[in-house]
Amino acid sequence: MRKDIHMMLGLAAALILALMGCYSFRGGQLDFSTVAVPVAENNTGEYRLPDMMTAAMISAVTNDGRAKISDSGRAEAVLEITITGYTRAAYQYTSQEQVNQYRATISAKARLRSSGGRIIWQSESISGWHVHPASEAEEEGMKKAAENLAAEIIRQCFEAW
Repeated sequence: MRKDIHMMLGLAAALILALMGCYSFRGGQLDFSTVAVPVAENNTGEYRLPDMMTAAMISAVTNDGRAKISDSGRAEAVLEITITGYTRAAYQYTSQEQVNQYRATISAKARLRSSGGRIIWQSESISGWHVHPASEAEEEGMKKAAENLAAEIIRQCFEAW
């Protein structure tokens, strides 16, 4: 009786190990190898954002390494960004009630679509932010917020694979 239980447990363990070998991950591979990043659309009054956001997106795709940047005519996918908001607000004050740090926040809509037009991934509301010292130029905080937003977009749309 005891021998039968041990044999059954051994067979069950062997079966589980065998079935585990059948399960595999895709390893984060994408269904495309090239992506185009057109200039970001801008629905804000901040004229510097489209170029910053586009450069940050291109850099984020390049740094990720799973897809290469290509022009829209040859890319297998297109990553479109629409900037929907920008704020720079006081984040921290000194004891004399002077602004010590600001928080720059960029909000956007993002969509990854195939070259045939099929939507692969989209977000109607995604944002990136950065806290920077008051002594730092607003443009630096804006640039770092754009980089953080680009990293978040890549994380969400590429990690879905």
